[in-house]
Amino acid sequence: MNTFGKRIAAAGAAVLAASAPCALSDSSAFELGEIAAAGPAAPAVLGATDRADGDAIALRGSLDLADAVALLPGVTPGRDDDVHARTIRVRGFDLNQVPLFLDGIPAGPPGGDRADLGRFGLLDVAGVSVTRGFSPLAYGPNTLGGAVNVVSRKPVRPRELLLQGGAFSGNGLEGGARGGMLVTRGYFQGGAAYRERDYFSVSEDYKPAAGEDGDRRENSDSRDLQLHLKGAWTPVSGDEFAVGFARQDSEFGVPPYAGDDPRVQPRYWRYPSWERNSLYLVGRKTLGLNAYLKPRLFYTTFEDTLESYDDDSYTAQSGPLAFTSHDDDESLGGSIEAGVLPGQQRAPRITAHYRQDTHRERVDGGAESEFSDDTIAVSAEDAFRFRESWTLALGLGYEQYENRKAEDRSGAAPQDLEGGDDSAVHPQLGLFFSIPGGAFRATFARKSRFPSLGERYASRGDTALPNPDLETETADHFEAGYAGLLNERMEGRVSAFYSRVSDAIQRVDFAEFDEATGTWMHQVRNVGDAEHRGVEAGIAWPGARGGWKLGLDYAWLEVENTSNPDLKPIGAPEHRLTGYAELKPTAKWTLVPGLEYASSRYATSDGVEVDGFWVANLHARVALPRNFTLDAGVRNVFDEDYELAEGYPEEGRNYYANLTWKF
Repeated sequence: MNTFGKRIAAAGAAVLAASAPCALSDSSAFELGEIAAAGPAAPAVLGATDRADGDAIALRGSLDLADAVALLPGVTPGRDDDVHARTIRVRGFDLNQVPLFLDGIPAGPPGGDRADLGRFGLLDVAGVSVTRGFSPLAYGPNTLGGAVNVVSRKPVRPRELLLQGGAFSGNGLEGGARGGMLVTRGYFQGGAAYRERDYFSVSEDYKPAAGEDGDRRENSDSRDLQLHLKGAWTPVSGDEFAVGFARQDSEFGVPPYAGDDPRVQPRYWRYPSWERNSLYLVGRKTLGLNAYLKPRLFYTTFEDTLESYDDDSYTAQSGPLAFTSHDDDESLGGSIEAGVLPGQQRAPRITAHYRQDTHRERVDGGAESEFSDDTIAVSAEDAFRFRESWTLALGLGYEQYENRKAEDRSGAAPQDLEGGDDSAVHPQLGLFFSIPGGAFRATFARKSRFPSLGERYASRGDTALPNPDLETETADHFEAGYAGLLNERMEGRVSAFYSRVSDAIQRVDFAEFDEATGTWMHQVRNVGDAEHRGVEAGIAWPGARGGWKLGLDYAWLEVENTSNPDLKPIGAPEHRLTGYAELKPTAKWTLVPGLEYASSRYATSDGVEVDGFWVANLHARVALPRNFTLDAGVRNVFDEDYELAEGYPEEGRNYYANLTWKF
């Protein structure tokens, strides 16, 4: 660690962090969508899960789900350079290893591609939670590094209506409506949000390159439509059954590579269609005085069309890199959870999961390939409170997957590829010691992840080599920490963690040169053993009489491949520092300046780096008459020229304003 890093780490370990963990305080949070830790309530697992509620997310100027999740400790925003998707890493683990859930339902593409968090708006979001390492087994399989869960809203008044509209840089427009109503034995809620932009602009300090001449980023337009519907039946107190439907409909361009690495061939890609539909049922049935059943069922489809063109005119498709491909994926399954309601001493539960994923892909003029897996999981969890201040949490899970179909029809001759199957056992335990206003914790968890269909079989627009022989990766997580009050007014946390990963799965860049197209291909491989170690620390300091609030968050992370140190971890900066201040100069005005620092990170597995950066933001909210609220802000105030992936510059200084009316 360099001298600057040592100074930051020492200061961070003493006083820093974004906001102390808290429960979703918004009463409109859809409780059935939450997956809580097993065992006695409250401070037993304080600090094991970090949460941010919807209003706090909005006050920090978050524009999409990627912004919202990145507010939480241990989370680093990133960029998937293949399709320019907004993504995250949690303590160095990517979204395949820390999967996304919406109301407890798996939300990643069924083929196993990482979810694009920039496609998810925030109109229906009541809160976001992140677990890391030690996490509820009730999430189900493949939560190697933890889980991200987004909880939606439900109505709390007889009639509710919210209307929202705004504009932002790049000729951007957005609007949305959300309405809900309570009925005698249930409720209904629905909403729609639309967002479009013609482009985004790079920093004025950006130096033009072969794929980008500056100012307006090439091929950076987008359009997103989201729909949400939910209806619930509450026959008696404590019982609830809800059916929900969510749809995302997008089209967007993929900005081309604009770096100076001669090995990278620019791709000229557009997605004229990108659709996700999800239908789900979640419920809770009480049994007697203190037992319950929670069913979760879901069916998700994902379809997209990718067009690859010859050049930046985006008109001709005659060269070796040109094609039009289609993905048609689906996922169905569910879980059943049975347990005892949280009491003073313990609250055991068992959970069983089943999931079937199917990935289909074809290129215009070719046959359709199809790949499918079945996955099951069962787990038992409990926590025991003893001597009033101590709690011991225990869990044991079993997971298994089996390939059902692996038919590759993309070549001249059809092939039935190797399928694969595997199983894993997951023990975990945590010891918690509560004091007034906080809790210390020490946890261990063994988690595994089976390789996804996309990692084993997908060509990803002829940029990737399939690898049917991928094996399961396994991680042992150790953590010790404290979360709670530091004094009468200050909340804080500190944690140290260590994860040892076996048969780690990682993308290896420049794995093979394709003579036909003149481009380098990457491949997902088992790369041996890896270690993730680090420290996170922080404070949240509300000022006297509610006039101000301060939050700081620091994380130090070191990821190393111990089997092959020359193979570098992608997208994991060693240092990340974020901070914000919430100022209320008057009763109607709120100002929230924010700051982020990230050190350099590896952008490719062979050691290409992107520089560290500082980015400042400013958000303002003013309460207007007749239930109107105006939110406006500036992001990247000082027009920093920076990248999250090499050759893909991020947006320069940009502005936004939104007007909201609530009834």
